[in-house]
Amino acid sequence: MIVSIDLVCLRLTPKGIQVLLVKRQNPTRPDCGKWAIPGGLVYDEDWSTKGGDPADDDFDSARRRICRQKIHTYPNFISDPIVNGNPKRDPDGWSVSISHYALLNPSNVEQIDNSGMDKDRADWFDLEDLLKGEMNLAFDHSSQIKHAWSKLRAAVEYTSVVLFSLETEFLVADIIDAYAKFGVDVNRMTVKRRLIDTGVIVSANKLASSSKGRGGKPATVYRLPSKEVTYFQTCLRG
Repeated sequence: MIVSIDLVCLRLTPKGIQVLLVKRQNPTRPDCGKWAIPGGLVYDEDWSTKGGDPADDDFDSARRRICRQKIHTYPNFISDPIVNGNPKRDPDGWSVSISHYALLNPSNVEQIDNSGMDKDRADWFDLEDLLKGEMNLAFDHSSQIKHAWSKLRAAVEYTSVVLFSLETEFLVADIIDAYAKFGVDVNRMTVKRRLIDTGVIVSANKLASSSKGRGGKPATVYRLPSKEVTYFQTCLRG
């Protein structure tokens, strides 16, 4: 059985959300030349004595290897696995995909930009266009993107997951803008009451160099206190 790990990598841009796609390069594998979400096979055999890679110890080590090889960064947030499988998704036979949605912050994006991959091999595409099915992607990757987006969109209003798309330090204005791009309207009072007062985000003990606070005053810089996602008992917009 073929087992692969696939990543629906998302970033925020001034215009909205984009998805990272890579062009398949191996002529011995199916759908060569098509755009695809980054991913790779789980290695269950040790090929290190023949010039290849060793077997993966577990799914986490496989995921880290695939990120290192395919996108040259480790996303700021990776979701719990979304498992799909059937005998038709890969022409080579029965296959199982362990997919994740992943949020990349600006530092992740910079690492990808600095990796040397040209836009013929890896590029960003608007999520909205992909959800409309305007590209013919490899395998079932269009449906994987749609499924991952539905899972992420459901989590946006009840968790702090959106904050992982921001840089390590951010402003209240950045939070409001990020949630708006994910389709959730929040205001400064909501951020204060639901995120600041509850300790979901904490002060970085500095002020922004630019005046982005109320009335043009220097704005407080915030950060996440840990890498753990916070779950809210009620909808964030409520």
